[in-house]
Amino acid sequence: MDRQETGKAEGRAELVRVGGRTYRVRTQVLIEEVDEDAAAWESEEVRQGSDGSFETMLLDADAASIDRSEQAILRTSWPAIREALSQHLTAVSKKKPVAR
Repeated sequence: MDRQETGKAEGRAELVRVGGRTYRVRTQVLIEEVDEDAAAWESEEVRQGSDGSFETMLLDADAASIDRSEQAILRTSWPAIREALSQHLTAVSKKKPVAR
């Protein structure tokens, strides 16, 4: 398996070559201030959006804490990683193998 990092305009990505195919693995984390009330969310709740993204809310005090912000990112990353991996492996299992 060959690995190659790229730094194109869309961000850093790792290209993984398995046999004759190449797959791009790309992750984006976005932290933004919103007008939504975080108190309406259950503590540490992670929701999946209609676009397939995962999100959680932080109170202002938690958003100022590196530890709490990091935990929120990790909490939302895990289901996103599992969903992406599930979709990828489902798609790969349906393809015919490439002759070597």
